Amino acid sequence: MVKRLRLNDLPDELILKIFSMLPNFKESVATHLISEQHENPYNLVSDVTLEYDNEESFVTFMSFYYGSLLSDDDQILERLHLKLNRNYSASDINFWVQVAVNTSVRKLRFNLYGGTLVLPSCLSTCTTLKSLILREVTIKHVPRGFCLPSLKSLHLFSVEFSQKASNARLLQNYYGINDEVRFCLPSLRSLHLLSAVHHTSGLLTHLLQSCPILEYLVVSQTERELSPVFSVIPPESRLSSIKSLHLLSVELSNDKAIATLLKTCAGSLEYLVLNRTCYNYSERVSLSSLKSLHLLSPSSNNIACNSLTRLLQSCPVLEYLVVSQTERDYMPMFRVIPPESCLSSIKSLHLSSVKFHGDEYVATLLKRCAALEHLVISRTRYDNVKLYSINVPTLKSLTINNSREKRTDDDEKENHGFLINAPALQTLNIKDTVSNFLMLEFTPEVTKANIQVICEQSENFIGSLTSVQHLSLCSPNSEIPYRRGSVFPYLEHLELCTCSAGWVNLLASILNESPRLQSLKLMSNHSAQYNDPMSFWEEPAVVPECLLTHLEIFEWRQYENTVQHRKVAACILANATCLKMATFSTRSRNKDHRMVMKLKKLKRISKTCQLVFE
Repeated sequence: MVKRLRLNDLPDELILKIFSMLPNFKESVATHLISEQHENPYNLVSDVTLEYDNEESFVTFMSFYYGSLLSDDDQILERLHLKLNRNYSASDINFWVQVAVNTSVRKLRFNLYGGTLVLPSCLSTCTTLKSLILREVTIKHVPRGFCLPSLKSLHLFSVEFSQKASNARLLQNYYGINDEVRFCLPSLRSLHLLSAVHHTSGLLTHLLQSCPILEYLVVSQTERELSPVFSVIPPESRLSSIKSLHLLSVELSNDKAIATLLKTCAGSLEYLVLNRTCYNYSERVSLSSLKSLHLLSPSSNNIACNSLTRLLQSCPVLEYLVVSQTERDYMPMFRVIPPESCLSSIKSLHLSSVKFHGDEYVATLLKRCAALEHLVISRTRYDNVKLYSINVPTLKSLTINNSREKRTDDDEKENHGFLINAPALQTLNIKDTVSNFLMLEFTPEVTKANIQVICEQSENFIGSLTSVQHLSLCSPNSEIPYRRGSVFPYLEHLELCTCSAGWVNLLASILNESPRLQSLKLMSNHSAQYNDPMSFWEEPAVVPECLLTHLEIFEWRQYENTVQHRKVAACILANATCLKMATFSTRSRNKDHRMVMKLKKLKRISKTCQLVFE
């Protein structure tokens, strides 16, 4: 029986001689190949990138290609990315793609920075390719019959087709009648047209006529593209399957065009996004299946006073509403609060920098959302609300992000912030570095809270979270932000920021009042700016119950080798009888050996505690 000779059975010198006659072979690649072959059989990477003028990328890339010829195993290449800003020969690219096809490539990406790409013919027989991305590529010709048999995702970014029919041929099915380009995409479900140019209207019509089961449509224009993308609204039969429609800065031929467009897909539409697209219309549209509506940065001056109400009236089962404004939207979005009948089904509401006629309009809006469970409020310096009154008995989740810039003199003269009364609340997230007033009424159902606030809070603010199980807290104030004697009987996981001058007092207080605490994490997410004298750790007269009975995990991020930090660490390690793991990490990339040694010398009462240094 004749033994089959494999390439990697040949002497190294002969292998290098063979490879040296192949394209783009270098000595650096040769060294890498031979060393890899002798160290272990080839375990080829599954993600390969070739980037021009990147030597490391080149060596890895070419080592993969020539190494794949030495490998005995069947290899699978997950992704190949070619980023080439100079012209490589078509034969080079054909060779690389052919090897990728031989290794069952799944994703293929070309970025030629405007260079010309001749599509390798081997792609027509590649049954593993699922995703193709072309960016800044010029394609002069797509041969008739060229197909991508298993492709599921095609992305074209700044792709120029020199021939009129090439774009249709690339989409596989093409036929021409009197030189008219037509598409046939019977399986297409998702279509994105981004930065649509002036001739997109005709292209869009052809595309939509070819997609009988299209469900997801995104159309975007830029400020330079002034021509209406929908000069003619496609017939209803061509949009009847669309479930998700995104119109991003899209120009329409007239004010009624948006209503006409929505009518054509009203029967199946569930998700609608209008970003800087005028939706001013007087005609009633029935969006009977719409569940999610996003109104992002609408041009307020073009919206009729009752347009928003009319739009909401057309959505009887709407559950998710997002409204966002910017500095250019100088008119209040809610000049008239829609009646309760328009808002009764909304369960999730997001308000981002939204302007109101007055603070009382906020309370009215929230009161009319009778089924509201999730509320997100993002504030910037562009909104005009001073005090948000959130009185929602059905609310389960509340997220507040107040990132407005420095307070003005007028802000200091009166209260601005949040008054929260939500007895059914379960999850609370607050990041507020601006407000001077925060009031939280009793919330017995909250189990998870993430609180980062600057201002003085009422002592009931955190003290009202009697059922909290997971608490992340950053409170730079020197005072304990809750009434002395409060107990957190269910608190199991605590993350505490060490950026305040009095953080050790706060830590000691919470440890004493959280008998079931199992996990403690200390971190410094912000630069410490102490306006008050720094507090110093004092050994507790009585060891907190949680250290004696429950604490298992202790983690300290941005640990510093100071006397203060060592005292806190020593107290916890010496008293936490159930501790299983204590992890310390520093800001420095190089661990301080002396710091590690000092921590290792600290007494640990738990015999099973493992020290980890990162």
